[in-house]
Amino acid sequence: MGREMGFWTARQERALDEREVDALWWAWRQACEGAGLCTRVDTVTGPTVTVPRLVDVVLGPPVVLTVQLLPGQLLGDLRRVALRIAPHLGAVALRVTALGQIHARIELLGADPLDGTVGLPLPAAPGRVLLGRDETARDLVQSWADDVAHTIVQGVTRSGKSVFTYGLLSQLAADPLVTLCGSDPTGLLWRPFAGIRHAAWQVSGVDDLAAHEALLLALVEDMDARISSMPADRDTVEITPAQPLRVVVLEELAALYRVADAASTTKDPIGKRIRALIGRLLAEGAKAGYRLVLIVQRAEAAIVGAFERAMCSLRISFRTDNRASVELLHPGAPAELADQHTVACPGVALLSAPGEELTRFRAPYLGGYPEYVAAVRAACPPDQSGPVAIAA
Repeated sequence: MGREMGFWTARQERALDEREVDALWWAWRQACEGAGLCTRVDTVTGPTVTVPRLVDVVLGPPVVLTVQLLPGQLLGDLRRVALRIAPHLGAVALRVTALGQIHARIELLGADPLDGTVGLPLPAAPGRVLLGRDETARDLVQSWADDVAHTIVQGVTRSGKSVFTYGLLSQLAADPLVTLCGSDPTGLLWRPFAGIRHAAWQVSGVDDLAAHEALLLALVEDMDARISSMPADRDTVEITPAQPLRVVVLEELAALYRVADAASTTKDPIGKRIRALIGRLLAEGAKAGYRLVLIVQRAEAAIVGAFERAMCSLRISFRTDNRASVELLHPGAPAELADQHTVACPGVALLSAPGEELTRFRAPYLGGYPEYVAAVRAACPPDQSGPVAIAA
């Protein structure tokens, strides 16, 4: 009797599984058709619709689908409509990964994979910078000297942009092959660097615009000297402790431009001069060991023009105020993703980079300002005889 009951129980469970698979198959077909992930051919008997073929289902948890892409489709086509498809499969999000050339693995997620926090291990490995962790749990690590030309970061207030910047600088501060330079109208970013080797190349505040201009002019002159002394058999400078990578951070660039423009006169157009110096660093700095990081609330054309955006191969967007802000920095971003990003949680960002499709990720969390100060001081203890940041 027990064996018979076990047989019938197994049979009932198998029947339930089959019904669940059938429901998933039908939901997959309808969702793909509604999202446009299909081909449609009109015939005399009516339209014929073909969707990516569902070749395997693992009921899990988690539920995992294996699909065969249609001829001409790419994995990116599936990822672009994932937000449209997920709710109809009973999921919050889909984790899409490649299986060979024409198949994809789709994991149905019951929660946003970017919920929670990502820790920031310090000290960082020399030359490597952790940008964050993506939806597939992959760490996004960049070599600032090799992988990155220039960077632009945008995001509204309280979106996680400042905490990301703190983490970035904390990772780079101890690297002997890096000098952290730049302009900070807020007066907060460079304050922990007082008395250490980086401070001579940093300016804070907006009371003395001439100090910002003098710093940028010194950086341009250093860039020119590096290029002119470059050996005949090289087209880029060699990064050494004596000739370090200069990471030039321009915090709240819009504020610097507005103050400079307000102070400009016909005889003294300091705003135009500051823009011209930054433009030269963007255009010529990569070969001279310069990496600019532009930080703005919104990368609008009046602040970051087409030239500046074209020079920045690494683009990061934290929460923005509207879809257009996302599309400006990440052309071709799916409308659904751009809309979703206007309500993204702090620390969640979008990334565009060479060799990377548009990627949603969570930035590492260092902590607040006190943790940032402690991390910088631990990475590079102050020398009482060392330089101090210039207060503008």
